Parts: sequence; structure tokens; C-alpha cells
Amino acid sequence: MQHSRMRCRIVAATAAAGVVALAGVGEAAGQTVTSLEEPSSAYAEPFSLIGGIRELDDGRVLVSDVLEEALYALDPGLTAAEKISKKGQGPDEYRQPDALFAWPGDSTLLVDLGNGRMTVIGPDYGFGRTIPVVQQEGMGLSIVIPEGVDGEGRLYYQPRGDGEIRDSADIVRWAPGSGTPDPVVRVKLTDVKQRTSGGAGEVRQEVMPVPLSPEDGWDVGADGAVAVVRSGDYHVDWVRPDGSITSGSAVALDAVPIREADKEAWAEELAASGMMMMVTNDNGQLNANMRRGGGRTPTVDRFEWPEVKPPFDPESVRIDPLGYVWVERHVPAGDRPVLDVFDATGDHVAAVTIPARCSLRAFGDGTLYLSRWDDLGFQWLERYARPTI
Repeated sequence: MQHSRMRCRIVAATAAAGVVALAGVGEAAGQTVTSLEEPSSAYAEPFSLIGGIRELDDGRVLVSDVLEEALYALDPGLTAAEKISKKGQGPDEYRQPDALFAWPGDSTLLVDLGNGRMTVIGPDYGFGRTIPVVQQEGMGLSIVIPEGVDGEGRLYYQPRGDGEIRDSADIVRWAPGSGTPDPVVRVKLTDVKQRTSGGAGEVRQEVMPVPLSPEDGWDVGADGAVAVVRSGDYHVDWVRPDGSITSGSAVALDAVPIREADKEAWAEELAASGMMMMVTNDNGQLNANMRRGGGRTPTVDRFEWPEVKPPFDPESVRIDPLGYVWVERHVPAGDRPVLDVFDATGDHVAAVTIPARCSLRAFGDGTLYLSRWDDLGFQWLERYARPTI
């Protein structure tokens, strides 16, 4: 099954050639629009912050809780949970379990933020191979935090660690232990603003992200094909393992103005699930320490904000087991989320609305896994039947 990683509007009535104009939530000629209302099953206890969800071949479900620093195995009916191992630095332990990815042999790759490593966990919950997050590349280093894993166990990520500020970057493919990563496709990054203050000898430079600025999103399928959702005109590029590219038509949506409620929602989410990173050098031994969640909510007037939201949330892009791409649109804060679905050619084929305060996190065998936030900030795991598309 696929991995998990951590948002209706009226749209343009006319469009230029090659642009799909959607009416209402997503109705177009021959297009399916589905509304998910009630889960088929749900786990009865809340989580503090779900880092990853992964369904095993026999229906068991692994869930990592970042803030509780625990990894759980739920039974196929989501009625009971077993805690796997414990917090620590040992070979069979973890310190802050985060993302979960499918690994060959029905195993799971766990991203262990607190220990700065990735660990392969078998279907029997046995701990196996570990891969350091800090990797030496030439004369420098790279921080490997995977955002996708294909069926051969190759990692896909954006290299980090050189301190450079860029407006775009390559997504690379790397088989652990094989040497230099291979570039796959270039993507646009979020915008940043640089501020300089101070006088002679005390110059201070501050780099701040531009919240809700356009950014490309992407995911990788089991076959190694990468789907890139472009933020410029909202279309999907499929990059196949042989390097060929198939592009779908652009989707036209009405712009969503950024209001105070949208700014506050962005800041609260950053505090709840944002990641901090520190790299240390101890006599030549490089270590990365990372932590997600539990931060302070930043003041929204510290940032420069665009006038409108981009079409979609770049972190929401996910490929399901049938090869469809699911993308969550940006909607006004508090509205029901809308998921756009694209096929293997990049064409928009369906729209699915999900309950408010929910996010699509993972796929199972004919199912979708959603996390739902409650008023106290806890998250609840819900499973829905996958709609026919």
C-alpha cells in the first residue's frame, strides 16, 4: 500500500484553449463529483500528531504519533492498538517516529527524526537496516528526508544542507548505498524574502518564507513514475522512469483571497506540525537532530502575504495504488476540503469533498485514510471507502 507523508469554490466559467473550466465544486462534462460523509470505520482513541499511516498487506495499520513519540500497530478493524518497541537511541528503538513508507517485502521505512535516521521495520515488527539522514556527497553533506519511496526501495527527496536559497530545485532518486543520487525533475519552491538589518560589523540577514506562495507538489508511484503538480497553471506532469513526460491540461479555478482567518490557520498549522532541524559536527561525526510539532504559533504580521492562495496545497499530492493523483485544493479557512483527482495521462477526472477539518493521509486496499482535528488539537484516524472514479 502507499505511504503517508503530513487543505467549494466557484471557478472560471470560461477558459483558454487547453484549460479545463470546472463548475461548482468540480462538475464538468462526464466528471464524477463525490462527497464523503461518514467513515466506514474509525479508531476510538485520539492521537496527538499523526506523522505517518501505512496499511500492511494483511490489513493491519501502522500509525506513528510524533508528539507521543510512539509507533502503533492497529488491527484491521481499527478496534485495538499495540505499541511497537519504545523510545530510545538503541538499534530497536526510536525517538520521534514520523513518516512511514512502503518498503519491499511488506516492510516499512520509518523516518526517525529524533535519532536522525531511517529504519526498516518488517511485517513482524522486527527492526532491521538503518540509513543515516546525513549523507556525505562529494566534499559536502546532504540531508536525506524522503518524501517518496518506489517499489524498489529507492528514495525520492529534495537535497538539503548546503544553505543556499533557491527558487527551484531538483527532486532526486537515490538507492541507499549506491552513491550519487540521480536528478529526476525540477520543481518550483516556495517564495522567500530576505531582510538585512544592523550596521557595519553587525549585519544581520533573515530569510523568511512567503506563506501560501505558489509551490509545486509531487509524489512517486510504486513503478518510479513521478507526478508533479505545477503551481503556475495547475496541471500535472507525469515523469516516467525512462525520462519521458506526459502533461495534462491545466485546470482553471477562481482565486481564493487570503483573509485573516487563512493567515491564522496557516500559522497554527506551522506551530502544530512544522519541523525544526539542527546539524552538528562532533570531531568530524555529522549528526542531524530534528523535531516536528509543539512549536509556538508565529505572529502573522511577521510575514509578507500574497493577495490570494495558490490553487492547491503542495504537501497534499498523493498517488493511490491505482495510479491516480489526488490533490487538495486551497479553499477558504473553515470550508470543506476538495480533492481533485487526475489520471495517468494527467487529465482531471473527478473531485471529492471530505468532511471539514480532515486531511487525506494515506490509501489502503480500496480505502482512504483521513486524519481529523478536533477543537482540542487532537487527531482522529478515520477510514473511508474509496469512491469509484
